[in-house]
Order: sequence, then structure tokens, then C-alpha cells
Amino acid sequence: MKTSFRVSLKIFLIILLVVLFPTCIHSMQKNEKIPSEVILGGELLQVNMNTNKVMYYNVEENSEQLQNYDLLCKVDGKTIKNRDDIFKYVSKSKKSESIEVLVLRNNEYETLYLNKKDISPSHFTEYIPFCATLTYINPKDNTFGAVAHNIKVPNLDNVLSKKGEIYLCNMLEIKRSTKSELGSIHGKMKDNPQGKITRVNEFGAKGNINISGFKDKQIYEVSRAKDVKIGNASLVISNTGEDGKHFYDINITKVNKQYEASTQGFEFEITDKEFLKQYGGILQGMSGSPIIQNGKIIGALSHVISTNSSNGIGLYIEWMMEK
Repeated sequence: MKTSFRVSLKIFLIILLVVLFPTCIHSMQKNEKIPSEVILGGELLQVNMNTNKVMYYNVEENSEQLQNYDLLCKVDGKTIKNRDDIFKYVSKSKKSESIEVLVLRNNEYETLYLNKKDISPSHFTEYIPFCATLTYINPKDNTFGAVAHNIKVPNLDNVLSKKGEIYLCNMLEIKRSTKSELGSIHGKMKDNPQGKITRVNEFGAKGNINISGFKDKQIYEVSRAKDVKIGNASLVISNTGEDGKHFYDINITKVNKQYEASTQGFEFEITDKEFLKQYGGILQGMSGSPIIQNGKIIGALSHVISTNSSNGIGLYIEWMMEK
């Protein structure tokens, strides 16, 4: 009887270990990804995302055959690795027209025959610039998280390499939101890159950053998604990167209890009169702005509700860091 009981107990313990061990390992790995404290962001960034190949992009004049976002693969049978190759191979070509060009368009290869003037290096680029807002910096390893704003590029995954450089911005240009139109915020990037992007997904851009360019390095504890509550919080904006961070009052109106990562964690409304007077509402370019509640960073602005620019949706910082 005792022997049978001991055997049953051993089997039970083995089953329990098999069930719980992977969960414990996953929990430990998750905790390693999420720091306990971070440097608060809020600064506007310009992100130059590298393209997989040299890309045609000419906003001033349409080519008869080339289309914006075409990736240039070969000219006269020679592989193109950068913009300098275009100049080198086109200038050496004895042809002034009917130069054979291989492009990748919508994930399919196409052969075109072009004039020299259509293959000007000035019409091609090796990166796409767009805005992002810095959410946090991990002071232990100088990694960062930011939310990049929508890039309207066909076949985005094929065009972009998901790597690039980030620049701090100054001299911000602000177009206020109105009841009929969503406003925007833009900046002029500084000369030297501040860091590199190593990964981009729906939860933001990640990479390494040089913190020497930041004067305001406030440290905040990191909150878990389960601890976010309905009620008062603050949206953090750094207007120029020179005059410090501004904490604007918001009211969290809905909290979604999530056990899996999602970009739509909670809803909020702007209640700060100064914010509404200055900006009219949330602007395109503010996504990624940190959100603080009870002295902890809980997430970042993810989306603005287009029907009412004073209302927004927040992404939990936990998911942003984990993914």
C-alpha cells in the first residue's frame, strides 16, 4: 500500500514539474526583458529606416516606367549595392537610351529599358525618413523603445530592412488639430545620429542609443499592465528637447485586461486645458509619448481616435518591452 502511494506521489510530482517548469522558465525570461526602472522619454525623433536595396523615390516628377518604391537590383546586368553604383555604371554605359534595368516591384522582378536621365542617382535613396517619439531608455544597457508612426509604403516588409538610425529633433513645427482635421508635429533632425534601430514591429522600434545627448534623464519605475487603473494619469511631451518635459493631465476611461500582447491596452481623454489650447488635440507625431500613473510609467500613446482628437489609446509598457 505504501509502495503504491509513493509511486503515485512520484508520478504526480513529475506531472506537476512538467506542467509548471515551462511556465516558470517563460516567466523568468519575460522578467529579464522588462527592466524595473527606465529613463523617461518624450522626445521627438527622426528615424531613417534602411531599405533592402536602393529604392526609387521621386516626388517631383513621375517616370514613365519607374514607380516610387521600386527596388533597383541591376543596371546593364551589374548588381547595384548603393547609390554610388548607379552613377558609376550609368556614366560608363555607352548607351543614352534603352539601358536594361532590373527592379523589384510588389515582390516581383521586372525588366525595364530606360533612358540615362531616368536613372539619375538623385531619384534614388537608401533609406526612408519618418517620425517617432521616444518612450523610454533602459539605463543598464542604453537600449530604447519608441513608437514609430505609420509609414505608407506598399509591401513594407519587402522594402524596409527594419534597421536604421535615429536622430533627435529640434525647431519643431506644430499644426494644431481641429474638429475636422488631425494636426501634426514635425522637427528638423540634428546633424549626428543618436542611435541605431535593430528591430521594428507593431509594438514599436527598438535599438541602442547614446544617452549623452539627453539633458533630462528622469528615472521612473515600470508598471505592469495589471496595475493600470481607471483615473488620473499624465501624458509626457518634450516640446523641443531643450526646455524639459511637460506633464499633461489625462483621464484613463477604460482599461482592457490583457493576458496576451496587444497595441490597444487602455483608452484615455485629454483633460489638460493648456495642452488643448496649444495643440488642439493629439497630433500625428505624438505616438510613443510616455504615460505616467502613480509615479510609474504605464505605457505610451499608441493611436489617436480620429473622430475626437482629444481621445487616445494607450499601449501597455509591459508589452512594448516584451516584444
